[in-house]
Amino acid sequence: MDAKFFKAQVVNGQISKEKQVFTIRHDYHIDGNFFTGKIAYNAYGLVTEIYYPNNKGAYYLKDNYYYNEYNNVIKAVMTMLELNDSIVLKMTYDPKGHLLTTRWNKQSVPIKGWFKKLFYKYFSRDLVDEDYHRYFLSSENDLKGIQEAEFDSITLINNHYFELFDAKGNLLKEKYRYVDTTQIGPLEPKTIDTITVQWEYEYFENGLLKNKRKNVEKRSLQKGLPPMRMYDNSITTWEYNYNSKDKIKEEIKIIEQKPSKTGFLKIKGNTRTFKRTHEYLDGDKKHVIYTYDDKGALEYVTTKIFDEAHKLIEIIVEGDKRKSVDRYDERGNHTSHALFKKNKKISEFTAKYTYDSYGNWISCMLSDNQKNKPQYVLIERTIDYYQ
Repeated sequence: MDAKFFKAQVVNGQISKEKQVFTIRHDYHIDGNFFTGKIAYNAYGLVTEIYYPNNKGAYYLKDNYYYNEYNNVIKAVMTMLELNDSIVLKMTYDPKGHLLTTRWNKQSVPIKGWFKKLFYKYFSRDLVDEDYHRYFLSSENDLKGIQEAEFDSITLINNHYFELFDAKGNLLKEKYRYVDTTQIGPLEPKTIDTITVQWEYEYFENGLLKNKRKNVEKRSLQKGLPPMRMYDNSITTWEYNYNSKDKIKEEIKIIEQKPSKTGFLKIKGNTRTFKRTHEYLDGDKKHVIYTYDDKGALEYVTTKIFDEAHKLIEIIVEGDKRKSVDRYDERGNHTSHALFKKNKKISEFTAKYTYDSYGNWISCMLSDNQKNKPQYVLIERTIDYYQ
């Protein structure tokens, strides 16, 4: 599949293409896959290659994906075409298809000097190996049957993820720890963050999520003169209530900031509570969401409107004398995004699609009607089908 972007003009309702472009202004609020590169698929419809173009239209990056017999990705290769170099990610799975390990193979960048140092210092620090350990309260689900007390006492290892499931397969607890090293530039102090994250989940008898709790503890060391140690800990809890149709009725979010410390400075803790309520009207064809801040004041209202087939056709967000309206066609494609201030339209973006016989769009005209100075971008997409 290929997609091409063109500048365009509309005169007397007729569209004329101008020169081809490969970028689009960041403030276009049109959702959808307007990817300008090339995607290749295998006979099973799985992505095997993705090519990414630069602003001149030349491909500078290529991704390759390889699968096992269960359609799980076992290897991904990112090739920097201009450097003739690759980064390889390999993944392994358990017999149930759960991810077990991710392993990065960083090839040496075949150039010398500052760019090589920059690549390894700032870009490759996120390419770390990860291991996943899954335990079940019932030995029938996995060979790693374990008691909850045993799971709680597991000693954490950096970049190892531990998960505990109940006999029904519901995730009960998870915990992991990782180290994040940040250095903006050679003259800036280096910060080493050791972050520990723990999640806990609770369910109703019918399997719906009752609440979840996230505990994040961060210990930091900022290297400099003098070095500075920092400590931060927060606990966030989400509580859920449902109506008689098992649709979400109320969400409560509680953020508890524990006392923290930066060097010799101690900061008091605090607790804030946020709430969101849901209404379902007109036979569930209208879903209204009310969002409140930590003072109990209404921040904004989101209204989702569906058609008879329960496909989303409109989203309206209102708050602080502003309103946005997004509309979608019967195929689920985003067709317009309009902004209002004090009920006066201040901008509008629209998208008009042309479809092929398979129902996939093959051209899209994007229009920016802001300030009565329309700007147009035409996207033409070529899709090859294989039997």
